[in-house]
Amino acid sequence: MSGGFSIVIPSWNGRELLREYLPAVVAAAGGGEIVVSDDGSSDGTAAWLAQSFPQIRCVRGERNRGFAPAANAGVRAAKSPVVVLLNNDVAPEPDCLAHLASWFDDPAIFGVTLRAFDLPQRTFATGGKLGRFRRGFWETWRNYETGAGERGASFMLVGGFCAFRRDVFLELGGFDPVFAPYYSEDLDLSYRARKRGWRLGYEPRARLWHAPSSSVRRHSTPFRRAAVTERNRLLFHWRNLDAGRLAEHLLWAHLLLLQNLLRGNFAYHAGYAQAVRRAGAVSAFRRGERPRWRLRDEEMELAEPTSLAAPASLQQEPL
Repeated sequence: MSGGFSIVIPSWNGRELLREYLPAVVAAAGGGEIVVSDDGSSDGTAAWLAQSFPQIRCVRGERNRGFAPAANAGVRAAKSPVVVLLNNDVAPEPDCLAHLASWFDDPAIFGVTLRAFDLPQRTFATGGKLGRFRRGFWETWRNYETGAGERGASFMLVGGFCAFRRDVFLELGGFDPVFAPYYSEDLDLSYRARKRGWRLGYEPRARLWHAPSSSVRRHSTPFRRAAVTERNRLLFHWRNLDAGRLAEHLLWAHLLLLQNLLRGNFAYHAGYAQAVRRAGAVSAFRRGERPRWRLRDEEMELAEPTSLAAPASLQQEPL
């Protein structure tokens, strides 16, 4: 791979997080480009960056719009062919990026997800992502490790710590703002890329340390965060599933209305109502995206750790 990396960090009122974690990012960048996409912060992030890290570019948004628009703005501003997207609460190991370059010698690879350990416990948290379709929904929470640092495939890229081709990201339209302010935009992007024929990898030697949800917790109340999570989980399925699996999903999604009513989980109902209000946009998206689908949902399954062998139906370059 030639052209190097640009590191992009979306941030909202994250000056103190950047103060803590940015020195490790600078060390890992090795002089490469770093772009902080400031999402309408009111804590003086831009001025602090100009004074403390003048070598870092700051792209400023006029108002807080959420992770997807901020990340998209940062990627558009980046100059390198491969972007490493990081949360503002992660500290990569000094050699993190060195393990990523050779992945992009493979023209079928869109992106690579990294290996994360949670702070303060310093425990393994995120590796290669597995995915299986069960009771109408994709389960994507399971991680896997590989032996002796062996590379593997990944069901999805984790938006807080991944690397991807900038041109393909932009061709895909980036993270869709329909998921703003947060959650599921990385799953949606990954699924769309894979369904067009691109492949995703997991690099276990690219290690970093992560303080979970440091930014998200400050956005809203637990109920509102739960409602957004449910809304975006539904939107992801409505946008991306083939007709057969979409019908199965809708059956289970309606059953969950009753189940969550009995459990008193009204965040699901709030999220469902929010998703229904976006049904028109979902239909328009499906009409535009469906002609680009190359793989069926059944071929997207990654239930066990696996190599990067291409699906049998994939006989040509990605769209």
